[in-house]
Amino acid sequence: MTQPPPPTGYLPVADWRYWEVVVVFFSGAFASIFVAAGVVAVGMDPLEPIPFSVIFGAQGTASFAMMWYLSRTRGSGSLAADTGLVISGSDWWGVPAGMGLQIAIALVTAPIIVWVWPDGPPSQSVADVAESSETLMEQILVLVVIAVGAPIIEEMIFRGMLLSILARSLNRWPAILISAAVFAAIHLFDPNAIAVIPGLFLLGVVLGWVAIRRGDLSLAIAMHSGINLLAAITLLYGDSILGWAEEQLDQMEQLEAIIRLF
Repeated sequence: MTQPPPPTGYLPVADWRYWEVVVVFFSGAFASIFVAAGVVAVGMDPLEPIPFSVIFGAQGTASFAMMWYLSRTRGSGSLAADTGLVISGSDWWGVPAGMGLQIAIALVTAPIIVWVWPDGPPSQSVADVAESSETLMEQILVLVVIAVGAPIIEEMIFRGMLLSILARSLNRWPAILISAAVFAAIHLFDPNAIAVIPGLFLLGVVLGWVAIRRGDLSLAIAMHSGINLLAAITLLYGDSILGWAEEQLDQMEQLEAIIRLF
């Protein structure tokens, strides 16, 4: 008789079921669709920064509320115990670590992207939203949505709920790999995200390993926030940063030319 895999000790109190993960995810999805329909009905573009932020806010709130309700009625009553939702200030270094991870994975996956899309990959909807942000309020909203809201909700669903289910019946690495694959695949609700699927899978693997290693989501959320923060900064200010860098390079070349005269 085949012996079950050894317990991972990851979120031992959590007793989620797969259907609950589906309910939580689609609670957010349906809320976003409902609010998006209202946005369109009043003549606004749902991909403009402010409407987009409102839609995401509805999605995140609905998913969080459903997790809280299920935790209270079917779980331990504690989101920290059931999903690993812990935020520790000592894990602040996870933000720059996430930025570094984002750069490393971008370098690894860049050859594949360039080979498949030599004329440039398709642009994700969230990228279009960020690039259309003009006012400071719009930019702040986009940063909050991308770098704060999304990491918390996604980590709770995929590394808190789903990974805890998989870790009960599988060994550590199969559980991490499956949860990472689901995390990446879910992003295909935006078909233009196909180019970043390999990178999202690798990110999911690292974040899953970090969550199991630490036993909660604190460091994983910090790293996910850093990953998304770098992406948001690049989208919002990439052209300005590049222009500034080119100006500095020109000034350095001029200085070098002057030095050579002496």
